[in-house]
Amino acid sequence: MSRPVASIRFDTLAVDRLHTFEGNPRRGNVDAIAQSLDATGQYRPVVVNEGTLTGRAFEVLAGNHTLLAARQLGWAELAVGIIDVDEQTARRIVAADNRTADLGDYDHTALFELLDGLDDLAGTGYSTEDFDKLVAEIISRETRTDPDDAPELPDDPISVTGDIWQLGPHRLAVGDATDFAALEALMDGEQADCVWTDPPYGVDYVGKTKDALRIQGDAAGDLDDLLGGAFASMVAVARPGAPVYVAHADSERLRFETALRQAGVLVRQNLVWVKNTIVMGRSDYHYKHEPILYGFVPGGEGRLGRGGDRWHGDNAQSTTFEFDKPLANRDHPTMKPVALIEAMLANSLRPGGRVLDLFGGSGSTLIAAHQHGSVARLVELDPRYADVICRRSQEHTGVVPIRNDGEAVDFTASRG
Repeated sequence: MSRPVASIRFDTLAVDRLHTFEGNPRRGNVDAIAQSLDATGQYRPVVVNEGTLTGRAFEVLAGNHTLLAARQLGWAELAVGIIDVDEQTARRIVAADNRTADLGDYDHTALFELLDGLDDLAGTGYSTEDFDKLVAEIISRETRTDPDDAPELPDDPISVTGDIWQLGPHRLAVGDATDFAALEALMDGEQADCVWTDPPYGVDYVGKTKDALRIQGDAAGDLDDLLGGAFASMVAVARPGAPVYVAHADSERLRFETALRQAGVLVRQNLVWVKNTIVMGRSDYHYKHEPILYGFVPGGEGRLGRGGDRWHGDNAQSTTFEFDKPLANRDHPTMKPVALIEAMLANSLRPGGRVLDLFGGSGSTLIAAHQHGSVARLVELDPRYADVICRRSQEHTGVVPIRNDGEAVDFTASRG
């Protein structure tokens, strides 16, 4: 026969009338509970035993550490739920209240989304270090493909402008990087902790591949407007002092640097990716490197870069990064090696932090962020490349993309 529900009445009692349960075996973190109470107030009643059957009035059965935290804060009253049970039942309640908390587990992805939606972690019981460990647990390092592998462009893309894809902890918006509303929707109230982006170079580059790929928007006539709008949007959604990395063509450095400075970015240095092979071209000296502008979003407290709290690299970093070119670049004519991006993220972004890429391309920044243990926020104008990013992410991580309408879409499924 089922046991009837205990009669509960709710009231507010003076803290000095309440007593902790004698012999309570639980040892809770009173400081963390006090921080929660201070940040959010009391949001559930303490359960107390009226005591007519035990001889101990207003003894706490569930919420002993909340009572201790309230005393620590100097509170005068607490909301309580009052029941009246005998000694055996009181002991069972205390044991069950402690044990059932131990038996529970977490959906780590749901916990990440819960905490990630907060302005800060105050009063949650979680520290920044806890959050970083959580992200590391979600982002499995056991990947399924070579980081530089990228799928072919689809003839008939699934993605359309306006889509926002959830790729595990990462996110991709299909749209224009100069459209601030699209960027706001992508960030959903978050701020980027770092920016790593590879904009169109303004040289109307045609890939030396069987498809003769041309980067959408990669024409010099529109470059100034494109960079100006994109960098203005970037500054608006990045946290003050966020590090910024912008790959560019050496011949267009002045235009890129001017656009960054006009957006308020503090341009600090020009870094160099040294390749393993030359790139044949019309110049007298064939290029074997590509430059990457490095600076900071305006604002921020303390020292920016090395020597500051937000520098995560060592003291031996130089301006040159030697990494082999990806073996195939049919999916993006200027595709960067994932290891190059990851090396820079390791210097400027803590695990669990957010990196923004305004020109997603084939998704190398997302893969680098995943390898690093951080989360990526990407924008990509061309729906075909958005599909490449979704499929590349799925093949690399095993996580099926979810569109902002809630539908999970398997990008690896045959669509013949």
